[in-house]
Amino acid sequence: MELWNILDENGNPTGVTLDKDDKRAWEKGVYHQGVDAWIINSENKILIQKRAPQKKREPNVWSMTVGGSVIKGESIMDALKRETKEELGIELNDEQATKIQHYKLPNLWLDVYLVKQDVNLEDIKLRKEEVSDAKFATFDEIEQIYKNNMFMKNRWEYVREDVKKFINKEKD
Repeated sequence: MELWNILDENGNPTGVTLDKDDKRAWEKGVYHQGVDAWIINSENKILIQKRAPQKKREPNVWSMTVGGSVIKGESIMDALKRETKEELGIELNDEQATKIQHYKLPNLWLDVYLVKQDVNLEDIKLRKEEVSDAKFATFDEIEQIYKNNMFMKNRWEYVREDVKKFINKEKD
């Protein structure tokens, strides 16, 4: 059972908690807190993952490093660290995390973080029911994946400029 704190249309807690499998959690006007992380290594390549073929929404497409929902009683950073460990089997360096976005999607308020962290691909342990592959990609490679409609919707298009600025700042 995964319990979510339900938020209103402005992102404020309502005091209601629903299980993610409760159909009411997905009704129009019902929101919960989500979080995404984009890990960028010292070569300014971005760690992306491919969603597993059995995922209900958007299977077999590439997406941010990790993403997920904040569970009742969890901080946003705790959720980020948990999701990174669950999906990829690695520890997230939260001291290098920078919040870049906060926006509303259907049924979700999403906080997005960039994390400067080197990760050895050999250390990644994929959670096969969620992730089928992981790799590092350049900004331009992700742009091409996105243009080919092989990237998760409502993610790259919202953060691309912030990612580009971050990478360019790191190059200076």
